[in-house]
Amino acid sequence: MENWFDWLPRVAAVLTLLIGLVGFFRPKLFLDQMDIGLNSPRAYSEARTVFGGLNLGLAIAALVMASPAVFTALGISWGMGLLARFWSQAVDGIAVKDTIPGVIVDGTLCFLFLAPVLFG
Repeated sequence: MENWFDWLPRVAAVLTLLIGLVGFFRPKLFLDQMDIGLNSPRAYSEARTVFGGLNLGLAIAALVMASPAVFTALGISWGMGLLARFWSQAVDGIAVKDTIPGVIVDGTLCFLFLAPVLFG
């Protein structure tokens, strides 16, 4: 029988899929929360690609392959996103309170994807 930690990456993949669906079909929902304005159709296309397409593709790959290596790669990717938020606080002067939602999402998904490696 599998350890319950082995299921956490699947939960993270489903959450990544949901983020991807919102980013693909309703990117403005994310961008309004981050105070990012889109001024052209090309800008919407880029937002759909980054927030939607990439997350959907990664989540589908993780769910279809269900490989520890894929889950680990995604955990490292979310971890690097978390690191980028901290770096932005240091060099861009972003207030800590402004990055809390992103830190929570990135940190949670990083942990869920890497839980089997950390605790397995």
